[in-house]
Amino acid sequence: MVNINIKLLPYGTLARELVLSALSPLAFTASLGGTTLHIYEDEAVVCGPIDTLAQVFQNAQQLLLNKNKLPAINPHYNDRQVMAKIMRKLNLQVNDTYRDYVDALCSWAINDLQTNPDKWLESLDKINYSTKTITLGEPESAFSGFQPLKIEKYKYGKRFGDFRAQMDIKMDERWVALVLAGFGVCYSGFADGEIILSTIPEKVIMKAAVDFNWLNYVQQLTQSMGNFTVFQALMMLPYTVRATPELPHAYSLLLALELARIKPAHLSIREAPPYVFYRIMYTGQSFSLLERLSIDYSFLAPFVEKLSIPVNDNLRDFLRCTIIQARRQNNYCSNRYGDASLCDRLSRALYAAAAKVKPADETIYLLARSSPENSPFRRTDVLREIYNALS
Repeated sequence: MVNINIKLLPYGTLARELVLSALSPLAFTASLGGTTLHIYEDEAVVCGPIDTLAQVFQNAQQLLLNKNKLPAINPHYNDRQVMAKIMRKLNLQVNDTYRDYVDALCSWAINDLQTNPDKWLESLDKINYSTKTITLGEPESAFSGFQPLKIEKYKYGKRFGDFRAQMDIKMDERWVALVLAGFGVCYSGFADGEIILSTIPEKVIMKAAVDFNWLNYVQQLTQSMGNFTVFQALMMLPYTVRATPELPHAYSLLLALELARIKPAHLSIREAPPYVFYRIMYTGQSFSLLERLSIDYSFLAPFVEKLSIPVNDNLRDFLRCTIIQARRQNNYCSNRYGDASLCDRLSRALYAAAAKVKPADETIYLLARSSPENSPFRRTDVLREIYNALS
């Protein structure tokens, strides 16, 4: 057993959240009395055999394999240049997509952990910083950070320990593998040039490391999704929803309805953890952070858990249409639920009623009077069930 010290970037940075999301499988083993994981301000400490880290890379590969309908995404030109240098150093042959980069470096890391465990201990515990650059790992072996990691530029610098940094990141090959593993874990959507990453909040990982009862409860909540660990299932949920979170009210309802649909009847989604989503625009030439948002949907349990499967299906279809039409007009959606403006207004009213800040009868009246003739919201039985669930 050894202490594996893994340096962390500042709170709220994408690279920090990717690393911690990659390490999340180790929180599961900690709750079972095995490897322990502790998270501090400037480092995470794993206590266990060094080859325990192989689980991190195996987990990332398995999740990417299961999220097989996600686009592979062609890399930025600068990232292709960086990867070419890494491939030459590691003697790898890799197709030029971010998905293939993740898979290849995870496979390399699993093997390298067996042959060079001491180098991993040294690299992960090493950080160098200047006024403009943070270097993770061995400085003489550092490569320029991949472009998606440079979306956070701090105009006046960000405090890191006793120093300030402009958040230009460099890292050696072992750090590249770890951060890309986190990218693979968190990658949950791509639409209209927008990459969606769903990360696990630190407080959730820390809770999982010490609270086995909670972890076991969430495991049962998601057991119908397949043979996944808790965190694998949680990272699969946004992928199964197949929507983007730019309308948080609609997306929160959609997540809640999806989990309520698949959970065992005797359990509640009240214990479901929140997510932090990153919306990153990728034009092929540059990356820019559109939004970082936290979404907690557990409070919607009293509403979504009273609905039958048919009405749940109707609402999920409506909410997907609401999100789709926020981007572009869709004939099916507009004919069934109305235009983008109406769908947004109805979904906001439904969210407000489910959150108990708007009367249920006002929301039902709005749904009944405003929806197109062929909408399920014009049916008395559907409206009655929604009203009863809101009341």
